Amino acid sequence: MQNKFGLKDFVLMVLVVLVGVFTLLNIKEGDRRWEKTQELLNKVGTVEQQVAKLDRNFKENQAVTQDVLTKIDDVGAQLSNLESMLASGELRIDPSARPSIQGSADTRSRSSESWARPGGVPIQWQPRIDFASAPYGMEGYRIGGEFTEVFGAQLSKLTPVLAEDTYARRINDQICESLGDLDPVTLKMRGLLAEAWQYDPEGYWLRVKIRDNVNFSDGVEVTAEDVRWTFHDYINNPELETEALRSILTSIEKVEVISEKVVEFTFNQPDAYNLQAALGIYILPKHFYIQLTPSQINQSTALSMGSGPFKLSNLDVDNQWAPGKDVILVRNEQYWGPKPALDTMRFKVIIEDIARLTEFRNSNVSMIGPSSPQFSKVSREEGWEDFAYSLNWANMRSGYGFIGWQCGPRNGKLTPFHDKRVRQAMTLIIDRQLIIDDIFNGIGSVAVGPNNPPSPAANPDIEPWPYDLERAKALLAEAGWVDTDNDGILENERGDEFTFEFTRVAGSQTTERIQKYLVDQCAAVGIRCEPRIVDWSLYDQILKNRDFDAIMMGWAASSPESDPKQIWHTDSIQNQGHNFIQWDAGQDQYIDKIKLTLDFDERMKVFHQFHSLIHEEQPYTFLRVGPWLRFINKDFKNVHTYPKGLEQREYYYAP
Repeated sequence: MQNKFGLKDFVLMVLVVLVGVFTLLNIKEGDRRWEKTQELLNKVGTVEQQVAKLDRNFKENQAVTQDVLTKIDDVGAQLSNLESMLASGELRIDPSARPSIQGSADTRSRSSESWARPGGVPIQWQPRIDFASAPYGMEGYRIGGEFTEVFGAQLSKLTPVLAEDTYARRINDQICESLGDLDPVTLKMRGLLAEAWQYDPEGYWLRVKIRDNVNFSDGVEVTAEDVRWTFHDYINNPELETEALRSILTSIEKVEVISEKVVEFTFNQPDAYNLQAALGIYILPKHFYIQLTPSQINQSTALSMGSGPFKLSNLDVDNQWAPGKDVILVRNEQYWGPKPALDTMRFKVIIEDIARLTEFRNSNVSMIGPSSPQFSKVSREEGWEDFAYSLNWANMRSGYGFIGWQCGPRNGKLTPFHDKRVRQAMTLIIDRQLIIDDIFNGIGSVAVGPNNPPSPAANPDIEPWPYDLERAKALLAEAGWVDTDNDGILENERGDEFTFEFTRVAGSQTTERIQKYLVDQCAAVGIRCEPRIVDWSLYDQILKNRDFDAIMMGWAASSPESDPKQIWHTDSIQNQGHNFIQWDAGQDQYIDKIKLTLDFDERMKVFHQFHSLIHEEQPYTFLRVGPWLRFINKDFKNVHTYPKGLEQREYYYAP
């Protein structure tokens, strides 16, 4: 039987009703209803998603059943009900209060707990996410505008999981979503794609209920099968270059689909980071990636699709973004959460510090990370505070800079740094406070290890290694490095000169000054340091191949208490994991115990033992803990600093 009320008619009806809704809003409440409008837009987004499903059914020549017609009637009734509520004034609220509509989807879903695992384990319901600072109703609030962020180094790829650097992560955080995420203010885990979960008190399983009407950016709904596929068939696919993440997810034994919207994780042992591991991984669309071969994915540069507030402006398998070009994201109109006001986010690379600042002064870009000298000087200029926000704050992602010493073999031959006495000596010849004072204009503090105060994982008894050239010379001599021929260069007993290659990224004046200082300090004790300057896009392969003697880079945390296995465990030496310095000094006993210790206080005690080992071994010379420095153009409003970092999706353009 044919239905005379076709899809085209339904879409037209939706548009007419939407026009009516907005007209009533403008007449009755105006700007005071912005927040309520956003909630209505989210509901309309749900309607759009249902229409998209129906449209796909038509295109696939599926029969229009009575069940589908009933859904259409239900959608029409929801829109009529919203229109009636607006007309009657039922939605009138205090504009300063957070809105809610009785009988919302979140409330209705809580009435059913049939998805939950029996046995009395409590359900942890998660509220629908919102902005930490909602912009609706603020002065000049509007939809539109482009925000341009500048990176100081070239990224090589964006494809999720395969792309491991912080730049790709910042972009993919706008495109992809995980089951859970850290609240920007409290840093506590909250549900994102997950509406609720049950977590076994003994740590052996986790059952998760996925929110209804949550779609990927192409309109296909997120299901439990996407979660299972992401973990089992993408991350754990040996044909994909996902080794770094695969090596740290070993406690997840099985991911099982319970129903379309319910998934259960089984863990092979209790682990302090099981919840973090299960909830914190991007959930990827199975239907998109299974069209591609492992070789296509490995060789890709920008095959990134998710359910986040933005999406790639061009997601074309045959015409992907390439390094050197700007990355452009556009607002995902299908997004299920609070939609950003910005139309576009652009990410571009400007390697030179001076060039970045010039582009910012000329208003060609919206945000840069200035060097410390630039921040100290420019932020004091007359009139600068009227032009830009000057942000200087410590947050979860502040991280630390370091020089990593190759403790294992390079191309089959051990470097001088396989001896911990040599590594200790290298730290002793570097005056880190001098570097902070002279190169970073006094901004930052000397790093003491992989966890720095005020993290509870930092051992409070650890003091940074001092600057002490004489002690360094004594340690080098003890390790067998002596200038036997009086030519100014140390030799070992075989007569090999102490010469090493120092790898650092191109373009940064700060890094260049540290390099020059290191070369001079090495010369002062009889070591020849040869700089190797490379583009950031080459770092990934250099690390995977362990092709360096010493390398300068930094780590930024992804959670308040980071799992140390990813960087430090010997398992991460294998399969191109992140223990690229190939350090092996008995650390596994502490890392394994940290992961198995569920009690927080006891776990911190083990962390302190682990910290003491690293301090003694010096596999890294920990240089500096630095706050985040940012200049942001004041044409953008609702800019806030959070313990988690920045939330650009909250910004709006109001010049």
